[in-house]
Amino acid sequence: MKSLLKSIQYGMLDFIEGDDEPDYTSEDVSACITLLLEFMSVVESESQTIDSAREHVKNLVLSLNELNEKCGECLIETDQREEICEFIFKVVANANIEVSGDITEEWRDW
Repeated sequence: MKSLLKSIQYGMLDFIEGDDEPDYTSEDVSACITLLLEFMSVVESESQTIDSAREHVKNLVLSLNELNEKCGECLIETDQREEICEFIFKVVANANIEVSGDITEEWRDW
């Protein structure tokens, strides 16, 4: 999980370094990583049902939507979207929750 988070973080930070006027800052990247870590912590801290896991995913995705919107829809690009979804799927699977399909799609704007 740590390597996946680092990949997400470094991918976002690399874009900042390669752009003269990025639409987001390193603080925005930190906020994104913090949201992901908080999601993982909450899901791992208590026994989950499919309904509780869906609610946690919903809250995370809506928070990420808001953060991405604040950043001009530039924070979460295709590579980051795929890695963030993979992270969410792994956290949910580690909580012994089986889902079919993309559990984020219903709420995800990025």
